[in-house]
Amino acid sequence: MRPKVEYISGESLHHPEVVRWRQRIKERYTPPDGAAVALLLPCSATKPYSASPSHRRFIQAIRRAARRKRRLVHEVIMTSPLALVPRELENLYPACCYDTTLTGHWSDEEKEVLAEALRRYAERFEGELLCYAGEAYAEVCESLGIEVVARENLLHNDSLKTLEARLSQALAGKRGRGYTVLEAHRRVADFQFGSGAGEALIPDDARINRGRIFHKGEQVAAVNPDHGYLALTLRGGELLRHFSGYVVELGFSPESSSIFVPGIENAGREIRPGDEVIAVYKDEVVGVGRAILSGEELATAERGLGIVLRHRKRVQ
Repeated sequence: MRPKVEYISGESLHHPEVVRWRQRIKERYTPPDGAAVALLLPCSATKPYSASPSHRRFIQAIRRAARRKRRLVHEVIMTSPLALVPRELENLYPACCYDTTLTGHWSDEEKEVLAEALRRYAERFEGELLCYAGEAYAEVCESLGIEVVARENLLHNDSLKTLEARLSQALAGKRGRGYTVLEAHRRVADFQFGSGAGEALIPDDARINRGRIFHKGEQVAAVNPDHGYLALTLRGGELLRHFSGYVVELGFSPESSSIFVPGIENAGREIRPGDEVIAVYKDEVVGVGRAILSGEELATAERGLGIVLRHRKRVQ
């Protein structure tokens, strides 16, 4: 059961999880270079968005318009307070399971937060941007010079046909491999561990089977269905060993899955409770698991449980 979080007031814009989401989109997320069109869509009450009746209709229209060029269309959901949620990140917490008050009215601060995120995305995306949304979404997009395909009756057949026609036009003559499943999982890894983690963990010859990621016949990670983030294997930890923001340095070789803070010598300051971490002893990966405390607490606390390992190994 996924935990629900409620963002029901203006103060939600400054909630730590919300600020962290927007910051990671800004610093760690890169739009796919294989896409030709970015379609900006409104959020929905149902999470993840793709499970909602409205987004199912949107996706059907995109498929009809794009046909074999489906991978050339990158879908991005506009929402408050998270601002932007790329489709491939919609299963990540908190985007996967938040509730917010739907009043139809956005504050000036909400509009500016969305505008800033859109400007950043547009600077990095090399293709064409189209908006299929009404109300504040359309207002913000128009202020940035982004074309609004339709802004009313978005689920009406006529509006959806307008979307199909405009998408077909935008994709005419466009070629390329588009946005692959591997690239989508790389974006998750980048978002979780930092820019470049996706390439390190999921190279071109990797394969994905039912949420599990393999490289050269060895599993390196799996998607956690509860929150959408990646759970590493020991091999995955080795591939991400040098992303030090999520490394915990131990003073001993672990003999159990429970690691208490007196045995921790150092920890990445980016670590937050619940984050996936890589345990290292004598410069060798000896475990992967979940942090109980923040990185600062792991490095400075004098007592208490620090991390719980999912996989571990002993070294001399």
